[in-house]
Amino acid sequence: MELIFDLIIFFFLITVGIFLLQEFHHKRRAIFVLFLFFWLAIFYGSFIEPRFLIVKQTSIDLVDSPTQTIRAAVLSDIHVGPFKKADWVSKVVKTVRETHPDVVFILGDFVVKSAADVQWLEPLSKLKAPYGVYAVTGNHEYDANASDEVISALESFGIEVIENETLNLEIKGKTIRLAGVSDIWFEGDVTKTMQNVSEDDATILLAHNPDVVLFDDSRLADLVLAAHTHGGQIRLPLIGPVPALPTKLGREFDEGWFEYNNQPLFITSGVGETGTRARFFNLPEIVEMEIRF
Repeated sequence: MELIFDLIIFFFLITVGIFLLQEFHHKRRAIFVLFLFFWLAIFYGSFIEPRFLIVKQTSIDLVDSPTQTIRAAVLSDIHVGPFKKADWVSKVVKTVRETHPDVVFILGDFVVKSAADVQWLEPLSKLKAPYGVYAVTGNHEYDANASDEVISALESFGIEVIENETLNLEIKGKTIRLAGVSDIWFEGDVTKTMQNVSEDDATILLAHNPDVVLFDDSRLADLVLAAHTHGGQIRLPLIGPVPALPTKLGREFDEGWFEYNNQPLFITSGVGETGTRARFFNLPEIVEMEIRF
């Protein structure tokens, strides 16, 4: 699919570029301006915007009367493969480190479609944080038959992959329950993940697919962090995502903060692309989240 989209993009840019060169000498300025606008938009969306990387800052209270704060870096959908390789991962890691996070959460989809692309993830070995770096799997790990290779690589980098389980983060004399569910389209088991969580625990649930909130057991979490949607990749002002989103929640839950059954849900649009290489009005993002508990 990526190759097909690339061929379409390059064919458009080349043919319309030739047309613009010819049309420049004619007097049909309206046609020239229209085609120039589309040429610039596609060139920008395909080759300029996807190379930007922004840091989005936000915050959340896990409990009613918080006494401690932790800074988390949240990132997802790195998607190394046809479009982005080790140089991009290095840029992501450098940007995360500049935020000086206490903890790092990576929400799946490390590759696009091949286990061979795991080699481009090596810069993640430089990703460190005082309270650890944690990850869950995404659907592309399984679609590419690369889940074992991805998990093995991440663990060799010192990243803890949480597969349908919970662990405790002891922070400044208080405890956060950190739950991680494998991708729910494949090996994810929300009931197993949350089986040791009580309503009194301050709990963060890491998931790739935001549809995890549709499972009753996920309601034990005080905060759900998810990804998968890419925010649509292609967005338009006042309209939002152009393509349909690959979730049951639908286009209403595209990116940013939401509440589902009174449960806070944050969806990041990620740092990579699949299908087409393009992003439009939707810059790749790392989220710097202040969590008070």
